[in-house]
Amino acid sequence: MAPKVNEKLDVQNFKFQYINIDESESHDACGMPTAVSWSDFLAKNKTVVITGAPAAFSPTCSISHIPGYVSKLKELEAKGVDQVVVVTVDNPFANQAWAKKLGITNTKHIKFATDGGAQFTKSLGYELDVGEGVYWSGRWTVIVKDGVVTYCGKETNPGTDVTVSSVEEALKHL
Repeated sequence: MAPKVNEKLDVQNFKFQYINIDESESHDACGMPTAVSWSDFLAKNKTVVITGAPAAFSPTCSISHIPGYVSKLKELEAKGVDQVVVVTVDNPFANQAWAKKLGITNTKHIKFATDGGAQFTKSLGYELDVGEGVYWSGRWTVIVKDGVVTYCGKETNPGTDVTVSSVEEALKHL
């Protein structure tokens, strides 16, 4: 079921994994994934922008969707965003390599999260059925403030569209 504006985001049974990126670490290797409960993550009086991408390194995601969030991170922070989370179903190592390729040197304010099996994404109704029982994330954005949804938008054409999931649209709703 799609999230609804002005309602609490139900994330009680879901976790995500990410790999911490620290400016001081080697770029030749990475750490091990950290598992985080969405309910703990969103319950701490934070404003979090969560954006889903079909796949790390995919053309639209790498050229026009996620680079906007990376380049406008300071603008998002200035509007009160504590954290941006980029969600894919890719493994954490692929997500970390993608984050580094996009210029991320610190995951303090932006994390590239793995939604194993698309469980969280499916709970939102934002999965992309690519056939034969395989699901990716669609392209979408949800803004959560103090655990309550303040904006949600899912692309109708996740292959190429970056409209309601764009950083510009997120900035308008903060």
